[in-house]
Order: sequence, then structure tokens, then C-alpha cells
Amino acid sequence: MVLEATHSKYIDIGCWQLNTATQTINNKHERKELEPLLFKTLMYLINNQERIITRQELAEHVWQLDFVDDNTINRVIFELRKQLACDLQPQPMIKTHYRKGYSFAIPTPEPTELPGKISDTTATSEASKSYRVRIFYGTLIVLTALISALYFATKQTFQMENTTQSQPSAEVFHNQILSWYRGHHGKLFNSPDQRYLAYNFKADTNEVGALGEVRLMDLTTQHERALSLPSGSSILGWSADSTWIYYLHRSETEGESPICEYRRHQLSLKTGAHDQLLFDCSGGLISALFDFGKDRLIYSRRGYLDVPNLGAIYSYDLEKQKEIRVTTPSNHGFGDHLLAIIPESHQLIFTRNIGDKVELLVTTSTGQKTLKLAEFPHLLWAANWNAKQKSVLWFDHNTSEIKRYSMQSLTELPAVKVAVEPTSYILPMSENQLLMTTYGYDHDSYVIDLNTGKSTLFAKPNIYEVIMAYLGDNEFAYNDSIFKNVESYGVMHIDSSHRYSPIAALSSGYSIIDSDPSNRQILVKHIANKQAEVRKLESLEVLFTLPDNEQNGGTRLGGNKIAQLRAHEITDDKIIELIFLHDKISKTITVDDIVSIDWYDDRHLVTLSSNRDISLLNTETNQVTPLITGAELAKRIDNVKVRPMITAANGAIYLYNRQYVYELDANQQITNILDIKASVNAESSIYYLDAHGDKLLISYLTRYHNEIKLYHR
Repeated sequence: MVLEATHSKYIDIGCWQLNTATQTINNKHERKELEPLLFKTLMYLINNQERIITRQELAEHVWQLDFVDDNTINRVIFELRKQLACDLQPQPMIKTHYRKGYSFAIPTPEPTELPGKISDTTATSEASKSYRVRIFYGTLIVLTALISALYFATKQTFQMENTTQSQPSAEVFHNQILSWYRGHHGKLFNSPDQRYLAYNFKADTNEVGALGEVRLMDLTTQHERALSLPSGSSILGWSADSTWIYYLHRSETEGESPICEYRRHQLSLKTGAHDQLLFDCSGGLISALFDFGKDRLIYSRRGYLDVPNLGAIYSYDLEKQKEIRVTTPSNHGFGDHLLAIIPESHQLIFTRNIGDKVELLVTTSTGQKTLKLAEFPHLLWAANWNAKQKSVLWFDHNTSEIKRYSMQSLTELPAVKVAVEPTSYILPMSENQLLMTTYGYDHDSYVIDLNTGKSTLFAKPNIYEVIMAYLGDNEFAYNDSIFKNVESYGVMHIDSSHRYSPIAALSSGYSIIDSDPSNRQILVKHIANKQAEVRKLESLEVLFTLPDNEQNGGTRLGGNKIAQLRAHEITDDKIIELIFLHDKISKTITVDDIVSIDWYDDRHLVTLSSNRDISLLNTETNQVTPLITGAELAKRIDNVKVRPMITAANGAIYLYNRQYVYELDANQQITNILDIKASVNAESSIYYLDAHGDKLLISYLTRYHNEIKLYHR
């Protein structure tokens, strides 16, 4: 629970001065910042001096709990004594009363003797008067000189501050590891009252079938425990009153029907069942689940418009068993994802992904009024509600700042710059605290030669080879973009001897999208303005510039042509725009329900629909030739769901999910050509797939152990 002072005053405690506004203690030699729990304890002791304070009293007024473990209270008192220790004077006295509690007494400073006696004689001589006059005028001259010097010094300092205020330095945040067990800690869900933290955990093991668990940490005591949930469960969210956890339970046992259901678990045993089935997993998967009362659920679910990865937010009445859609996402991205709720006003905090941008929004529980808070060039995984300050908080990875938006004044509050270690998941609790999971993945690439079947692994330590492109002659390029702000994105080159070097002209704010090795061309994107550029490979001369395309991953290069899948500027219909680089002319083809494209040969594009239907589109005649339906594809790969991404090379088509790569050949035969877990690591999963000429490029993630950390100031 975040505990912060709301008033400002100074209190002298022995050799220390306590500043209740900044929660710091100071003396002439040092300044210490007290942790919130220590500050709260100290304030309670100060306000109740000269009497015995029981442990139960501390539990109720400091922790605001009915019971706190004795070891926890002992640890806090010990740490507080250590912080208040001082060599200059006796330390402030926290006295232990056996089996009773504690008392606190601020030491009184000993009186200081003056060097001589003070005379009470009223008679003064003329000499003493003259002496005092000289002292007066001398002092006046010295003060005048000091004031002048101070004025010019202050003026110069003010001018310097004005020139540098646009570049605020990072605040000093201390960090501590909260997690105890070695393994992978997944997404963090803090309870609305900010007392508990729930998260998915998987022990550090390479066993393929190892199941994770849901763990709970009490942030007031940092006590961690596993919840008694079925194996194969994952956390989805909290109830508004912080007493229930919502989770997904999936289980597959050989010879039995698979289980997929949504449930909730009560933290404290009360009357009635403490674990309840809500409903099964019909429809798209729910990614986050909260409530506004026991029978009124709110969640984000995939499958809007029957597009598997397009999310929308819904409310569900458990009593009437009725679902109502709350938000209407754009169909040119991954849609809406619920991050948190505002229990007091029944409002939702969520993100909307529209291709290459992500918006952070707040809406009512009915979706009638929506407020845009911010926009990002990257995904945002977490946001939080601070009930005390009535503000929404999030962490901007591009600027490395805690951002806050006041829902009272409807304005953005001053940001706090924080120097944190690189990671993708950060959950701010206030402007003074944030929780994070350290990054638990490595990005590498796996290349298969389609002629020989030989594979090559690109997996240098501490280097993230993300989304590779083939340049020809066994040379490659990849995006150096993990944990960088958009202006620091760059494209790296790997030569045939596997030597890594940056491409200078593409080292500031660029990423590579595609390549055409046969025509020695690459397609890159400037992250800030989102424009795509076709460049010559050797000279990097710009051949053509394309406008912003919000359809993520929908631009393909091949045969001196560009095919761009996007929305029409006026009608918003999906179109494929063909651009012929030789004569700079273009052609538009209207398409329906296409989510991914790639060049199959010089005349044909292979297309993938949201239902995973695969077809060939003749770009000269606009004729569509169906190859295989999504239903038939699913049947032939044992109902494995493939990602909404397709690529092609040498007359074959390739699809993938997190574990497998499938090849659809010219005879409509489907072959599983790669199991990434068997070939690389049991904790690896495929991130991206692309084919160029005779090379199949597979970018993958490998999961390693990570930790939960608390940053505070």
C-alpha cells in the first residue's frame, strides 16, 4: 500500500530534522529518504510520544490491517532505529517494552553554556556606544555587498536553469528485489487497493510440459505465496473490492476433453464457495478481466468481427448471462486491450492499437464517453489508477518517464524521469514508486537454407537479433530496437563471416521491413514520421517514399514493385496498392478481409484472410485463386492455430505459430518443417517469420528467469 505524507512541516528529532513533505531526515552532514512504511511508522510514534504503543495498535494504524506478523513489525522497528542512529547526539529513543510494545521519546538537546556572564548593568559608556555604531555601519556595508553578490549569482543560476530545464535529469530511485524464487515472472496485476500483487510464475526449468502457477504477494509485508488454483491457471485481473482474483484455467489430459474455463477465486474464506466457475472459453480468448460488482464483469476479448487477434471490450451480466460490447476498435490493428479499472467512477483504462500507433484511453463502463490520454509508437503493457491523487499512471518507455493524468483537472501532471534497467513491463504505483519485471527474454534468429536444409543460428550473447532480412550473398540485416527510444532505432549488418556492424545511414530512427535481394533493394521505415522508403542496397539512395501505413506489417517489396495492404483514405475499405518502381505509377485493388500478404512470384501475391483462407491474387488481372480454406488448413495441422502472418519463396508458402513452421507447397501438401522447441530450446517461441529467395528467416524468443523489482524514491 502506498503511504505518502499530505502535509508539510519540519520536526526536530535529536540531531535530525524531519521534513514530512519529502519524507526525509536531514542534518548538516547527510540526507536520508525514508521508505513509506518507515515514514508512516515514525509519524505514528512521534504523534504518540511518552506512552506505550502496542503491536496491535501499530498493525491497525500503520499497516491498516487486523493482524501483522511480529517479525514484520520487528524488522521495521530495527530498520527505523538504524536510520535514526546518529554519532552527533544520542539517537532518538525507540524503547522496547517487553510483551507490551514500544515507546518513543525525542531527546532534548543539552543546554550550551555561553563563554561569559551577561551583565545586567544599564549604564553604558560613550565608547561602547561608538563601538556599536561602528559595528552597525560595518555590518550594513557587508550585508549590502552580500546582497549584491547573491543577486548576480541567483540571476546567473536562473539563466542556467532556463537553458537546461528542457532536459530534466532522472530522479534517484532505489530498487530492491521483491521476488524470492528463481523462475519466470509474468504479467503483474496489482489489486485496486494496491495492497496485493498477483502474477503468473513458472519455475526455472527446461521441461516442455512444466506448468506455471499464480502467486500472490502482500506488498505491506512482502510475503509471497502460491494460490491454490488448478494447474495451468493464469491471472486475468481483480474484483473492484480487491477480494477476488479472476483467472483462466486450461488443461489438456491425454484421453480426456480439454478444459478451458474462466473462474474467480476468493482470497479470504467467507460464506459460500471461494472458487467459482464463471463460463467456458467459447469465442475469443479473454486477455484481462475485472468487475464493477460481483455480478457485473468487464473484460477485453479477442475475436471482434471474427478476426482472431482483434480485441474489443465487453461487459457481462452474470445473472442474465448477457454480453454487451462496450468499445468499437479499429479493424486496422490489434484493437482494444483492458489494462485497469477506476472503481469509484466505473471507468475503464485501456489501449487501442491502430497498426503502428497505440492510444491510451479512458471510457465509461458503457463506452459512451471516451477520453484520449496519450499516444505511443509502441505497445503499452501496463497502466494504473492512483485513487489518492485521482490520476492515471503509466510508464513511457520512449522518454523513460512516469506519466500521470489527473481525472479531476483533465490535464497531464508533471512527469518524473526514472533511470530504470531495460525491460518491457513497468507498472507505476505513484510518482514515487513503480513495480517492474526484469526482461526475461532473449531475441535471436534461426535461418534455414531452403535448397540444402542447412540451418544457421544467430544468437550472440547480449544482442537482440530482431526481425532479420536477407541481403543476398549470405549477408543479413536486423533491427537494433529493443529498449531504445524511437530516435535510437537502427539497422545492423551481418556479413558472410558473421561480423556485426551498424549501417551508418540507418542508425538513427530506422528499422528494416523487407528486402529484395535479387534487385539489391531494401525497404526501411523511419520510426518517427512512419514513412517507408525503398533504398538501393549498396548506396542507400532513396528510390521511393511511401506515406504512413497504419496496417502493421502490410508492405512488401519484390520484383521492382511494392505491394501495400492498407485502408483507403476516404472509404476506409481495405485495399492493396501496387507501386511500380520503374515508372512510379500505381494501381489499387480492393480486397476483403485480408490480414497479410507477400509476393509469391512477379505477378502474384499470396493473401491470408482473418479466417486463415489462403489465396493467390493475380496483380495484372485481379483474379483470385483459392488455394486452401482456413477450415481445411486447421484440419490438416491438427487444429493448431497459426499466426495472422504469411510469407512465400520459391513457389512455397510458409505459416507459423509460436512453436511450429508449416510449409504449403505447390501441390497443396502441408509439412511441419520446424519445431523451435525441439531445435533450439524448450523455452523458445517463434516471434516472426519471413522468406527471401532461398532463405527462411525465423526470429524467436527464449524465456529465461527474471525478477520482480520495486523502484522507489
